[in-house]
Amino acid sequence: MQQDTKVFLSNLFHLSFLKGVSRVLPLITTPLLIRKLGLENFGILEFTKALSFYFTTFISYGFRYSATKYISLHKQDKTIIGQILSSVYLIKLVAIIISFFIALGLIWLVPSIKQDKLYLLAFFPVVIASTLFPTFVFQGLEKMKWLTSLNLATKSLFLVGIFTLIHQPTDAILLPILLATVDIIRLAIAIYLVYYKLGVKFCLPTRPMVVLQLKEGVHIFFPELATMFYSRLPALFLRFFLGAKAVAIYSLGDKLVRTTLGMIDPFTQALYPVAHKKLMVDTQVGLRFIGRVAIFSVVFLAVVGVLYWYFADPIIQALSGNVMPDVVLILKLHAFLPCIVILSNIVGIGILLPMQAGYKYTLTLLVAGIFCVGLHFVLVPRLQAQGAAWAILVAESFATSMMLFWAYREIK
Repeated sequence: MQQDTKVFLSNLFHLSFLKGVSRVLPLITTPLLIRKLGLENFGILEFTKALSFYFTTFISYGFRYSATKYISLHKQDKTIIGQILSSVYLIKLVAIIISFFIALGLIWLVPSIKQDKLYLLAFFPVVIASTLFPTFVFQGLEKMKWLTSLNLATKSLFLVGIFTLIHQPTDAILLPILLATVDIIRLAIAIYLVYYKLGVKFCLPTRPMVVLQLKEGVHIFFPELATMFYSRLPALFLRFFLGAKAVAIYSLGDKLVRTTLGMIDPFTQALYPVAHKKLMVDTQVGLRFIGRVAIFSVVFLAVVGVLYWYFADPIIQALSGNVMPDVVLILKLHAFLPCIVILSNIVGIGILLPMQAGYKYTLTLLVAGIFCVGLHFVLVPRLQAQGAAWAILVAESFATSMMLFWAYREIK
């Protein structure tokens, strides 16, 4: 097996395990939270969590791809790695300050957000701790085992905290506080490992390195921002127009599919540096490699989609404790969504970005985001939570079709 493929598979395993723990955990906690907190409070938590994800995406920029790539290229030079780390942190700290003032502005201007301001402010330390976590350093230096162990330990601590502290509806505010505490502990341990065990020192960032990181991350940042914008849009849209219970209904129906989609992210994150290298060395070899990955991925997720569709009723009953036909229909609508999304990601991140067509990738997702907003205005008033599910499905299908079109043009 070639070294590049070994690196890809190793990174994929560890990143998938990390995401798997993060995504499977809500499947364990959701039934408990619904029973203890009630559907209304659960919807409020999902709404503020979705809003917090926008800040997380803004602060994270595209560094988990771009910074990882540069660290992997200079893994023997700790001075350069320190420059990369320090530059990324400087940019993120500025973005955190901007995000905090935006959050305060939203609380002041938007009545629905003002109503849930305590939850949003409680989630903001989670945003800070998670965005400053140096995943890109561990991945670039191929120390994913450390990352896996650290995340497993802190997630276990979080799970114990939920069972210990969450007992009644008034405990809802404790959930983001507990999550923030665990994430801060995880960040502190990670910084210790990076500084003392890996020998990567913080230093005064140079202007060229800051500019380089901003430039390299831009083609990842805007597509991720666009994707996050319309993928989290239902929770915001439903909260503003229909209330927290509508958010809870949509979130329950989308929970398992969202877990699966979360597993796609580490897949493309591991694929990007390998695909980039293979395409730069030999375009045909790189395209064949990406083609095999795409076929296997789509077939596997199609089988998963069939299972979701067939077992939708018992799945939703296990999550909610009730028979909820509206929620079941949302799960069925999104059962095959992971097939569509992974094909879009493989083509966009695996082909368009390495072939210097990142602007087409970015433009496609921005247009898809605008299209999705329009669909929400048309479908949600008529179909409520199901309308939001249809809007996401149609927008993702449109984005994938455009990715395939642009990739075909680039290859020709």
